[in-house]
Amino acid sequence: MSAGADATFGPVAADLARLEEVIRGSFGDDHPAAAAPMADLFASGGKRLRPALVLLCAHLGEYRFDRVAPAAIAVELTHAATLVHDDVIDRSPTRRGRPTAAASAGSEAAILVGDHYFARAYLESSRTGLAEVVSELAAAVMRICAAELEQQAALRNYHPSLESYMMRIEGKTAALLAACCRIGGLLGGLDSPDREALGRYGNALGLAFQIADDVLDYTSEESELGKPVGHDLLEGSATLPLMLSEGLDRMLPDGRRLSAETVDAVVREVRSGQGPQRALARASELADEARAELARFGEREAARTLDALATYVVSRKL
Repeated sequence: MSAGADATFGPVAADLARLEEVIRGSFGDDHPAAAAPMADLFASGGKRLRPALVLLCAHLGEYRFDRVAPAAIAVELTHAATLVHDDVIDRSPTRRGRPTAAASAGSEAAILVGDHYFARAYLESSRTGLAEVVSELAAAVMRICAAELEQQAALRNYHPSLESYMMRIEGKTAALLAACCRIGGLLGGLDSPDREALGRYGNALGLAFQIADDVLDYTSEESELGKPVGHDLLEGSATLPLMLSEGLDRMLPDGRRLSAETVDAVVREVRSGQGPQRALARASELADEARAELARFGEREAARTLDALATYVVSRKL
């Protein structure tokens, strides 16, 4: 975790550090061929936003670390498994500046690594003793898979509708964050209306997070991203900064794979235009929607931290 992210997590920063040690230590119990690439992925860092949401939302009720830890571990392993599979699908050679599992061990092995940690995530979630935690996680993974299938079907459609883009990122990113928030509320003993409000917070937060991430894919440098700039476009996916840019239609013929040279030219045009700023404005609106869901929780420290997180996900650099 970065120092900035660590500070952002407020009352759960220390427990999140404990959780990190538990997760990394647990890889020794797994098959070495599965554990090695996953341990390398964790060693490369990460925001740990998802387990933080579980802990913070539980803090709004009756918080016990030993009760929430298995669920927090489960959501982070789920996220990590999706990254391993995403890198296979996208044929990504690097992530966070390191070789992906697919690049180092091959696609077949990487798929099995991801499968292993999806299974382990369900095992960890079952240790909460609550079937609802397992079902929340399973439902989120099903939505992630459905959104990925929709994205694959829409590859090289460089002019998608705003509705289809929002539905896709809701499934791929926001669904898991919403589940994290509801799971945390459940383990904190909150009632159903409070948990649903947290789910809406997590959904809006996830949409804002993904839009900001899509902006960074155009505005950051490869050394910062840990992967090529414009990688999504090279793979055939249009995201909001591109969609809100003007004058690019002639460069983006639907149905055709773009050359690296064309992608570089499009990235330059997007960077010089208003698309990234317009996309960030939409992300900020979604962050405001997320914050509005926290009003019912008053001035509790965890609520203030969740409020600050909504600002962080839009304003972060990487």
